[in-house]
Amino acid sequence: MPHKGTKRKFPAHRQTVLDILAASKSVPAFPLLRDFQLGATEAARKACPMRIGWATIFLKAYSLVSIEIPELRDRYVRFPTEHIYRHPSTVASISIHRNDDQGNPRLIWARICNAETTDLQVLQGQIDDSVNKPLREIYRDGCILERSPKILRRLCWWWAMNCSGRKVCKLIGTFAISSLASQNCLNAYHPLITTTSLAYAPVSERGNSQIALICDHRTLDGMLAAQALQALESKLQNEIVSELESISQIRSNVA
Repeated sequence: MPHKGTKRKFPAHRQTVLDILAASKSVPAFPLLRDFQLGATEAARKACPMRIGWATIFLKAYSLVSIEIPELRDRYVRFPTEHIYRHPSTVASISIHRNDDQGNPRLIWARICNAETTDLQVLQGQIDDSVNKPLREIYRDGCILERSPKILRRLCWWWAMNCSGRKVCKLIGTFAISSLASQNCLNAYHPLITTTSLAYAPVSERGNSQIALICDHRTLDGMLAAQALQALESKLQNEIVSELESISQIRSNVA
């Protein structure tokens, strides 16, 4: 057995993770946890003849909440003068673990705009494309940036995080979703670079699920964040169930 270990070049795709960790250090984040009752939502999802994943469901529901609570679309901007920028619509950043074009596992971040006005079937197709299509098609800008020199990457991130609310919302997102529910885990705290980030645990046999919302304290206080979680549970129990049942009814009539 050899006495020495081995070393290898740091993977290019991990540079983005380092950049996100560095950028998140400037964000004063706090997490909120809440137990949701999602038994009816899970039943409607399972009854739907088309596969609709939980990431798609939370994406649509939280986008609807972000329209009703505009503070969720606010962004703190430091330079040239301190101000709050409010984006007119939602842009979601979804963490996706997938293989690259050579079959190696990696993370990418899919951006999905205006989910609040998009059907669940369309949103599911967009997420599926981010998982299955070649990276050069669906993550071209990210691949270019992660292979750029460190000083250029960090300058781009600093400018986006501090100087342009509109750009950071368009390029990074108004909110994020990062979940390990498929691995039976809840990542209740993770690096925050958007105003809020959502994570969810698997739905139990009793229909319960623990939800985590991480917030930027510069733009949100705990009371409003708690109200956002309450509104999210309501959307999941009502509007989302209705849309899932509508898909089932349409498919049944077509058949």
